[in-house]
Amino acid sequence: MFFKLDSIALLGIDCLNISVEIHISNGLPSFTIVGLPDKAVNESRMRVRAAIINSGFKFPSKKIIINLSPADIKKEGPFYDFPIAFSLLVVSGQIKHRDILLLEKSSFIGELSLDGMLNPVRGIISMTEAVIKAGKKLFFIPEQNMPQASIIKNIHSQDFSIIGCKSLKEAVFLVCNSSELKKRTFKVLHKKILPDQDCDPATETNNTGTDFSFIKGQLKAKRAVEVAAAGMHNIMLVGPPGAGKTMIAQAINSILPDLDETERIEVTKIYSILKNIKGGLIKRRPFRNPHHTITRAGLTGGGIIPKPGEVSLAHRGVLFLDEFSQFPRSLIEDLRQPIENKEIIISRNSYFYRFPCSFMLVLATNPCSCGYNGDKKKECKCSRREILKYWGKISGPIFDRIDIIVSMNRLEENDYLDFNMVFESSSEVKKRIYKCHFIQKQRYVNDATGDKQYFHYNSEAGTKFINKWVYENKNLNSLIKESVKKFNLSSRAVSALIKISRTIADLEEIPDIKDSHFMEALSYRINFNYE
Repeated sequence: MFFKLDSIALLGIDCLNISVEIHISNGLPSFTIVGLPDKAVNESRMRVRAAIINSGFKFPSKKIIINLSPADIKKEGPFYDFPIAFSLLVVSGQIKHRDILLLEKSSFIGELSLDGMLNPVRGIISMTEAVIKAGKKLFFIPEQNMPQASIIKNIHSQDFSIIGCKSLKEAVFLVCNSSELKKRTFKVLHKKILPDQDCDPATETNNTGTDFSFIKGQLKAKRAVEVAAAGMHNIMLVGPPGAGKTMIAQAINSILPDLDETERIEVTKIYSILKNIKGGLIKRRPFRNPHHTITRAGLTGGGIIPKPGEVSLAHRGVLFLDEFSQFPRSLIEDLRQPIENKEIIISRNSYFYRFPCSFMLVLATNPCSCGYNGDKKKECKCSRREILKYWGKISGPIFDRIDIIVSMNRLEENDYLDFNMVFESSSEVKKRIYKCHFIQKQRYVNDATGDKQYFHYNSEAGTKFINKWVYENKNLNSLIKESVKKFNLSSRAVSALIKISRTIADLEEIPDIKDSHFMEALSYRINFNYE
């Protein structure tokens, strides 16, 4: 006897519809799974057998073959326990044939415990979107995955129901009792699940406790960081040891507004690939701070079955690389494409795994090996050749992708003990940045094309907007020409300067870019000299 049930395979943040095909026949009892299963999928045989027996059903003592189609895509994880067990109950006659028509419009996903209870699975957001796109009417999932799946369902489709089940036995009961299934569907349709429940696996170093008011002096660096955060521009902080580079960088997340609804889905989707996320969507922006000993796969993503790296885990947030000069040159160069394309694509077995990585890059480094090049009080011990070698690790293309570079000096003696000076708190700065982010999102909201997401921030703005800002501003046009000629700027550097100028204007809530905005943006680029 043959039967087929639909399920989902998780491939990066994307999904592929999978058919769980089952053939049962007379012969020597066996249980075989084919279709490129990994070890976790093969172990489903033991979990499914125990779950069926402990749920009060009979496990068929026949020759069983399970095929996960398409067979040329690697299947991984315990996602298929639920559909495999359900298919076995259908072909063994323990689920009525009149209910099979309902199953053809449904999709199943879930991991089974040995006692028949359903455990939550990873990537439920991507899976729910894929099931809706496939035109299914019902999606049977573990009950613990209901909050996130229901949020996606409410956003994308009303002609679709998600049925959260605690156990295999409960799922069979609902399928075999249409009246109970309708009641459950009605409850799900009218149950309000808030999308702003905060889950915090995205921000392992999110709560650093650093507030802008704690940072003494460094007004230029704080202003540059505010501009960078307002437009999500890349920034490098350069200064001697103890100047406050790390402290300022760690305070950036305290001035960034929370993720909006679209961004919450994007970020939660990435993190749900790695682990089960309980509750709703991630609310706070990721702040990732990897050590310089990180591997290539750890930074950009990869593996036999590709997983997102730090650049993707920092999506819509901050990727902070402290002691940037200590990172191997190969890792530094690997950042070029993610910064430019805002996504990583990894190829495995003729299939492409896509991971978004639109992040704000924050770098902190000393000006030389000893750390005191250009310091007013302590003499640098490095020769000019050593300084050039130190900075030679960072190539021109990487420098070109850093929008803002700020040189920081150590505080003066009186600055440490000046308790009368009151600095702006992070909450005050955050209000300005929130308004600036709102202006940008309103500007780009109608620029979506097809499946491509619209721009969120000025740092992502395309040539269409840059040309528009320059074309309508004759003074800016002539100022750019003079700057290119005087400072030998590349086209990418000019684009970055225009975007930063637009951000400074947005902070002041001014519709047009002024000359002063461009000159401030230019000062962040030309005043740095490491020689």
